[in-house]
Amino acid sequence: MMTEQVIETREFGEVVIEDEEIITFPKGLPGFADAKDFVLLPLEEDSPFLVLQSVEKEELAFITLEPVSFLKDYEFEISEATQELLKLESEEDVGVLVIVTLKEKLKDMTVNLAAPIVVNVRENLARQVILDQEVYPLRHPLKPEPARKGSA
Repeated sequence: MMTEQVIETREFGEVVIEDEEIITFPKGLPGFADAKDFVLLPLEEDSPFLVLQSVEKEELAFITLEPVSFLKDYEFEISEATQELLKLESEEDVGVLVIVTLKEKLKDMTVNLAAPIVVNVRENLARQVILDQEVYPLRHPLKPEPARKGSA
């Protein structure tokens, strides 16, 4: 039986979520060690952006994006410790999100490629991993694809 709960969100007010949608960060997020349970909510219909919303803290929410949507060759090694923590058994279990930093002007938006969020999509476990900034930048410019005529 599915159980639901109502949470307060920064972007959408009250939202009903199902318990199996909750993604747990066993070690919390860097800087937010006590925030462990999050849910992914689409920013808007047909948008590539997802809001990673804390279940416990209404004000704690991050705009995220799957890096494959704009960067085809984004790859990194997942440490054994992270694989164990997230109970990763195969590549199919792995989902990756990057946090978007919104600026005043949308064209100045950046994504943090140096600290992706690795998600075990089967177990709903996640961890933000810190990569070598020599390889991937903290603030990678995000060039959104232009909307095609007639697509809206």
